[in-house]
Amino acid sequence: MTIDRTHLASPLIAAARAELAQRGTRTQVSGGSTPAAQAASRPANALRTEIAGMLRGVDVDDPVAMRSARRRVIRAVLLAELGQELREYSQWQPMLDSLVESLEANEIHRDSFTSLIKSVTG
Repeated sequence: MTIDRTHLASPLIAAARAELAQRGTRTQVSGGSTPAAQAASRPANALRTEIAGMLRGVDVDDPVAMRSARRRVIRAVLLAELGQELREYSQWQPMLDSLVESLEANEIHRDSFTSLIKSVTG
């Protein structure tokens, strides 16, 4: 029996979203905007441009470089989607570590990541 490790981070992401939503509600009351609203206002190509910059020059044949690049991309996507406040969430690092490990453990995800690097840098 195989265990899909990608589901292990789901409860952490849900908890982070709930905590950020509570913080966003408090911020909104004081005149700010929610993390989701801030992320939605970001231009659509901004994340792609940011990721392309991160991945430029990454050697797809170097496992150490790929691990580092994968972590940077996952971090950037999470922060873009959930807001920069996610870094204040107490389980931020364990959640990031869990996602990175889950994606690295799956050959399909590793191949998809290699394709992503080629598509944004090519």
